[in-house]
Amino acid sequence: MKIQIQKNEFNSYLNIVEKALPIRSTIPAINNILLQSDNKKLTLTATNLELAIKVTIPFEGEAGAILLPSKIVDIVRYLPETDASLDLNWETFRINIESGPSNFLLNGSDPADYPLIEEISLPEGAFKIKTSTLKQVLREVVFVASTEESRPAFNGVLFEFKENGITLTASDTYRLVIREITGYSFSFEKQRYLIPAKSLRELMKVLDEDAEYVSIFPDREQLVFYFNNIHFMTRVLNEKYPDVRGVIPKQYQTRIKVERKPLEETISRATLLAEGINQVIQLEIADQLIKVKVSSQLGSMEETLPTAQEGDPLAIYVNSRFILDILKVVEEKELFIDLHGKEGPIIFRIPDDENFLYLVLPIKMG
Repeated sequence: MKIQIQKNEFNSYLNIVEKALPIRSTIPAINNILLQSDNKKLTLTATNLELAIKVTIPFEGEAGAILLPSKIVDIVRYLPETDASLDLNWETFRINIESGPSNFLLNGSDPADYPLIEEISLPEGAFKIKTSTLKQVLREVVFVASTEESRPAFNGVLFEFKENGITLTASDTYRLVIREITGYSFSFEKQRYLIPAKSLRELMKVLDEDAEYVSIFPDREQLVFYFNNIHFMTRVLNEKYPDVRGVIPKQYQTRIKVERKPLEETISRATLLAEGINQVIQLEIADQLIKVKVSSQLGSMEETLPTAQEGDPLAIYVNSRFILDILKVVEEKELFIDLHGKEGPIIFRIPDDENFLYLVLPIKMG
């Protein structure tokens, strides 16, 4: 079967599905991309058994299936900027690619051993959210999840679908983020799904702003994100997520209101001298000012910023990277920082928005 396709278009499809290819696998079949035709459409599929991505392309041609070697992603990426022709042999599994003066002949393989990934249709009652909103929410949450395999529950982001929206929670036990979105509805039964953070990092890379909305819905033991004829399917972690809300104090002892960008720039400068695994800096809050200080074998630095302060003065040590992480992902001009004594948590909030919270534990010194 012969397929004529614009090179950049085919390249974009392959770049999407390759996000689900395994880094290494003992199952030879899943090191490839499955191409299928059913006379009305072409489908490209890749999976690492935790994550699967399926892209559907309108097409009229003969039915068949073939496993494309993963190297085809790089080959198409470097083809000349012109239309490409793919000639697929369903019986010998050979692939001939022509584009301008370039001609590649590749050995594909039999798709018989490829894992069955069933056809999924978009159900009624899916959770439908604006793509731009989902991308920003994931930016605000996913970075907090742990990457340590010894804490499997904390490797995930908890999705809690509620009557009027959704709450996303992530923690690595040193910090916690909770983000709620309201004004959305859905009609599926189960409401809590623990999703691998590494799958969500790949989702952030392929979310397409050309798709105004993303539909989210469960399908067996996975959660599906559907947009622009793309099914992004990630398995659900079978781990119990702890109740993390119990660590959130009900009342602060000190609250400051600070401009986000100047604080980010100041802490970035302080990290130049911060040392050790915790990248420790000190925050001193008093007299409507916040002083950022650092002292190490390299030298010392301090810088002062104005704040609007309520409550007691306080000096506290923190991991500068944990503070910078949140200052870089939120977009608001100003933030509240609530403090709960020398050893209590530091909580970042957005003024006039009760649906966001970022909590960091301080570092105990001496």
